[in-house]
Parts: sequence; structure tokens; C-alpha cells
Amino acid sequence: MAIKPNFHFVLVHGICHGAWCWYKMVHLLQQDGHTVTAIDLKSAGADPSVADSIKSFEEYNQPLMDFLAQLPSTEKIVLVGHSFGGVSLAAASEAFPEKIAVAVYLTALMIRGGDRLQEELKLIQLDEEFNKQFIYKFEDGPEQLPTSVALPNALQKYLFYSTTPSADATLASLCLRPVPHNIIVKNGLQTSDEKYGTVPRVYIRTEKDNIVSPKIQQVFIDGSPPKEVHSLDCDHSPFFCLPDELHQLLLDIATRFNKTSI
Repeated sequence: MAIKPNFHFVLVHGICHGAWCWYKMVHLLQQDGHTVTAIDLKSAGADPSVADSIKSFEEYNQPLMDFLAQLPSTEKIVLVGHSFGGVSLAAASEAFPEKIAVAVYLTALMIRGGDRLQEELKLIQLDEEFNKQFIYKFEDGPEQLPTSVALPNALQKYLFYSTTPSADATLASLCLRPVPHNIIVKNGLQTSDEKYGTVPRVYIRTEKDNIVSPKIQQVFIDGSPPKEVHSLDCDHSPFFCLPDELHQLLLDIATRFNKTSI
């Protein structure tokens, strides 16, 4: 009987979310016998840091970098990033390309950084109508830039969970946390063809997404073409609303790109 490969999936959440949002994926992948690590970035999920204290994207992303640094040099992971977690994937791909079998961008920002960074980040700016409803904190003083941004309950369902079961949307409303504003305005992402460019990338589109629209997703795909593109007919959070489909898709991707079991 052939031995089934044991892949290591590392899951990175998007803004406001934490490792908790992957609970269905962790369960399904572990049931298959795979190793799964869901990361809490700084001030997210169960991390004790406060969003207003985070000074840069690099500080926010440090838990992922620390985790990858301690992995054996012989281990190849399947790195999955949701939404703004795509920026974390790019930084990880630049720092540890030899440890990543494939980087999977789940309705994520697939950007290169450098001189293009601010233009790339502008793609995810929402309409002024939404921005006025966000909850800003100014811990550095009212004349300074915000230190954190939170999403009011009234917007969460529309932007994140429009096709998500109400039970999961309710769970999320209890777990979402403010986002450090500095992860956007103080972001020094730089990538290179020699490192980032050697990591295979796969993009998973979400066709009913109200925060990273299909049109914007296509801009990311066209601007930095991945090896493969897949689509799910759902909102911004397929780990909630289409867990079985996402689970199978991740397994298929891992099988094609990760030839080394752990």
C-alpha cells in the first residue's frame, strides 16, 4: 500500500482575523494526516499585543518570520495567505524561498513591493462611504495618523461574510480585532526575482468578494502572473462558506507542487 504524503500547511490570516478563522481547514487537513500551523500575527487572534502599539508591517509579520526561521532547512511547506496575508507571503518568500514549496494566495494581495508598493496598496482602498464608517484610534495624538482601524459590525457581514453561514459570521464578529494602521503606511516590502521569484505561486479567486473584488484580484494576477489560477464561487471567506471545496483545492495544489513529504 502506498504511503500517503504528509504535507505541512502554514496558514496566514488577513486583516482583523487571526489563526481562529482557519479552524475548519485545520480540522479537515489534520483529519487527512497533514501537519497544520495557523499563525497569529502581532496583535491578531490570541496574540497579546495591542494594535496601536505595532510600529510597522515588519513587526506585525514577525511571528511568521520567526516560525519559518526555526523550520529545518530540508522542510518544504505549503504557505497559504488570505487577503492582506498575501503581503506576509511575499515577505516570507523573499526571506525563505528554499522552505516554501508553493505560496497560495487566497483572494489575497499578490504584490511585489519596492517602488510599486504604494500603487499596489491603493488597489485595496475602499470607497469613502465605507471609510467614514471605520473606527479609528489616534493613540499618538489627534494630529497624527491613526494607530489602528476597526470594522464596525454593520460592515462585517457585507465585506467579509456575504455568503457565509450566519453562525460563522457571528463567531467572527466576536473574534475580529482592530488592524494596526502602520502595517500599511510603514511597510518596507521589497522582493527580488532571485528569491521571491523562485517560489511557485497559485492564486485562488473568490467571485462574490465585496472587499477584494474579482476585478482587483485580476489586477494582482495580471501584474504578477502565478503558475495557476483557481476560482471559488463565494465571498471573501471561503474557509467559512466553502470549506470542503477549499480543503480539496489545497490538497490538489499541495500534491502538484510539494514533492517532498515530511
